[in-house]
Amino acid sequence: MSNSFTNSNNKNKNTRIETKQERLLREDATEIWGKFIDLLSQNLKPSEISTWFSVLTPREFENNVLTIQVPSKDFYGMIEKRYNKQISTIIDSGLLGENGKLNYIVSQESLFDSSTETKTETTETPKYENPKISNFQYPYGAQKSFNAEEEKEQFVSNLYSKHTFENFVKGESNELAVAAAFAIANNPGGLYNPCLVYGGVGVGKTHLVQAIGNEIARQYPEKRVYYLTTPEFTNQFTTSIARERFDFSNGKGGTRKLDSFYKSLDVLILDDIQNLEGKPGTQDFMYQIFNSLYNNKKQIIFSSDKPINQLKSIEERLISRFQWGRIVDIQLPSWEMRVAIIQRKLEEANIEDVPEEVIHYIATNIKDSIRSIEGCIVNIIAESMFASKGEVNLELAERVVQKFLGNVRKAKSVSIENIIYATAEYFKISENQILSRKRTKEIAFARQIAMFLAKDMTTFTLESIGLNFGGKDHATVLYAYNSIKESIKKSSNVQNVVSDIKNAIAKL
Repeated sequence: MSNSFTNSNNKNKNTRIETKQERLLREDATEIWGKFIDLLSQNLKPSEISTWFSVLTPREFENNVLTIQVPSKDFYGMIEKRYNKQISTIIDSGLLGENGKLNYIVSQESLFDSSTETKTETTETPKYENPKISNFQYPYGAQKSFNAEEEKEQFVSNLYSKHTFENFVKGESNELAVAAAFAIANNPGGLYNPCLVYGGVGVGKTHLVQAIGNEIARQYPEKRVYYLTTPEFTNQFTTSIARERFDFSNGKGGTRKLDSFYKSLDVLILDDIQNLEGKPGTQDFMYQIFNSLYNNKKQIIFSSDKPINQLKSIEERLISRFQWGRIVDIQLPSWEMRVAIIQRKLEEANIEDVPEEVIHYIATNIKDSIRSIEGCIVNIIAESMFASKGEVNLELAERVVQKFLGNVRKAKSVSIENIIYATAEYFKISENQILSRKRTKEIAFARQIAMFLAKDMTTFTLESIGLNFGGKDHATVLYAYNSIKESIKKSSNVQNVVSDIKNAIAKL
């Protein structure tokens, strides 16, 4: 094997000074790693390099063994899964010398393990301190300009303490978003700045962006991390304007004070930026805040329920700034991921010994969002306490699910998820392949069939269909629809394919 793996979870916990030999080994490793990245860049996209390799750290190069530190065992696994072929090719090329080897060391067992290794050989990991949790309490009453020291004691983050990496369920539908989030948490204000996370309603955007904030607050307790929704941001701005009209503090209150507050932040997390649409005054204020934070290398994180190209009535200069950094999407959870989410929610509620058939039934029928899954679980728990002394069985689950979604088994509306599932079954490929960016002939054709059926059998807009297919734009969906529509006219084989899949969907 040209690659090896070492768990360094218990190494380097004490503060110590780097020796001269260690420094030389690290410098050699940095030089070799730079060449390694140059070779990878010949075959990978810049976005792949920045997403998966920017957070890897060269530690030492000795006896033709290059040691690289990775953030977690999960991160190592994802890199090996995706890029083992490219990495092995470079090692076999002789870059590391005869019998060269790449050795990975990790700082924690899991991506969401709270135990982290020190960032350098000379510093210790800060002890965990929960950020203050509160609603925004902006000190309008003080009749003096903002002072960081005076504000320090009353600053609140607005972060929900339970939104952490540890209880965020990850899967293929959010893999890239999680990788970007972890990179930001370990290097705020660095490569991924700003970061925009987008996805449909209830897929976990708020949880993930707050998890970044909580992790930064844990690792860097001195940083001012602040979260709020865009409607709250708008309300603060309009309230500050109203107060400014009655302010007699020589221009030190109102919007100036709000401006000073935001420019003092180290991390700003703004949720649901689609709500900036049609608010030019708030957009202009956001533009000024953005420029100040970005120029001072402060981390900015946004979320949206729409792709960036679907945001309307937002100034072009602000849209362009949203696009400066990293844009990642969270897709609807797969069946396997829904099972994992249901298991996690039941564990959090201390509900044990739930039959597997119950969990599978819920996962099969509650498909639209994580939020719906959470709501259904709450209803099932409440019903179990009332009707069966805490026992959760299939009969109870069926009754609650039918009540929750309106008899989902007999629902006549066709879901895009069912269309994708039936299409994947017909072509003997996975649903994830249809949602991927792979362009092999078979997968591309199956994807076009599924998009055609989504437009033909549902009332979703082209934009919504594209979002359900991994963030494709409306033009891609329209092209697929027209292409299959023409093929149906010319080919009886395509007609039969479409007919067979429609029949399969009707049976779901």
